[in-house]
Amino acid sequence: MKTYKKIIGLLILTLFFQVALLATNRVTTDFGDAWKFRKTALSSSAPNFDDSAWETVRIPHTWNAFDAQDGGGNYARTTGWYRKKIMWNDAFTGKRVYLEALAASLKADCYVNGTLIYTHKGGYNAFRFDITDFLSTSGETTIAIKVDNSKIDDIAPLSGDFSFIGGLYRKIFLVIADPVHVDLDDCGSNGLYLTTTEVSSVSAKLEIRAKVVNQSSIDKTVDLKAVLKNPDTFDAIPQISNPRFDKATMHPGGEVAKVQEANITIPAGGSYEFKKQIIVNNPHLWDGMEDPYRYCVDFTINEGSLTLDAVSDYVGFRYFYADDTGFYLNGRLYPLRGVNRHQDWKDMGYAVTENEHNIDFGMIYEIGANTVRMAHYPQDPYFHELFDRYGIIVWVEIPFVDKPGNNREAFWETTKLQLKEMIRQRYNRPSIIFWGLQNEVSTSTYNDIMPAKMAEWHAFVKEEDPTGRLTAQAQAGTERPGWTTDVFGQNRY
Repeated sequence: MKTYKKIIGLLILTLFFQVALLATNRVTTDFGDAWKFRKTALSSSAPNFDDSAWETVRIPHTWNAFDAQDGGGNYARTTGWYRKKIMWNDAFTGKRVYLEALAASLKADCYVNGTLIYTHKGGYNAFRFDITDFLSTSGETTIAIKVDNSKIDDIAPLSGDFSFIGGLYRKIFLVIADPVHVDLDDCGSNGLYLTTTEVSSVSAKLEIRAKVVNQSSIDKTVDLKAVLKNPDTFDAIPQISNPRFDKATMHPGGEVAKVQEANITIPAGGSYEFKKQIIVNNPHLWDGMEDPYRYCVDFTINEGSLTLDAVSDYVGFRYFYADDTGFYLNGRLYPLRGVNRHQDWKDMGYAVTENEHNIDFGMIYEIGANTVRMAHYPQDPYFHELFDRYGIIVWVEIPFVDKPGNNREAFWETTKLQLKEMIRQRYNRPSIIFWGLQNEVSTSTYNDIMPAKMAEWHAFVKEEDPTGRLTAQAQAGTERPGWTTDVFGQNRY
């Protein structure tokens, strides 16, 4: 029976790669089936390691589905190993092959054929790494990922009133790309940055930016094209049968609105930054729950008639500010009333599916909340997408809770990287208005270091994100530290 299942699995994988061969641009496929798993500290990276007795799991997966839900803190904080073998396929020839994980809590060491090639610190952002040069061209390649959710001094969060659940608990993908592609080594982002400025109901500026890399051994002359258009579809979820807006108005047709192009030659091993601006007259604004309209941007790389790569994303035009009188969206007072959300479910831990995200979102929408704080970490890209789609304002934050680590320099470096990843991976989302920088870090204990650190991170956010989004922080009780952010929240208990 095991042999039969293995043959079927290889046939399915082979069928996918045969389809991939027909594709001209990037191919991304779910890579979550049939991983071997064991909760162990035993080194298990070697290709010939015997994992036959291990449990077979599907990713998303966690080892804390049951033991971390009673609030007692006595759940397994340990190491888990995930292993999977893939066969060489002609679809890999002349391509770059990446592994992409949407999250691994809290640290992931990634091995290919026994060689450690990538380490990711932080449990709530995506990461992606190139495995091309480590693939076996004559047989099996072994992928082994060691995930660790124990307390690690340089990885936030170090404490908090929630469980730090372990595992590869979000989706994982195999990505096959042409050597000429939008940069895939950019903090787990999709590489397409859509910057909206000077937005009003009369006009708006949109900067379209993408770094195109040439990882081939020859110079490449390519045509780059960015198209701003109306969306083709609106993907409703069944949990919301009667939204506040007419779904048909969210996709009036895919006609082209604006186009920007460039013909350039990228040297072998080099790169080119595409950066073009579009002026949109009378933009249809992303206007909260009543009218969450988004445009679509398609970015393509063509060599003659051959499409080498294509990336698409949504963009929403809106303007906002906050002062002592409240929050204003598109020129009008827009009071924010909502909830916090943690991502775990009973008997599932963090390893939830789109169905659970839809149910949670449906309840948030049903009670009339128009804002959500992602407490206390970035959440699944799919869940963020629902807020964009249905017009709910979001406060998303890095998991810097209560205190920094004792190894300050390493802790600051890792936490700032989590901040950078959070921004770049969610840069294009119109629902996100607030970037959270800390939650309840003790003012009495850490006031000697936090003013300078918060000022540094506030400035870093403004440099990374020039769209006007607001930095935020939260503190327990009525105390308000003099630490730099645009807005401040109080957690009243």
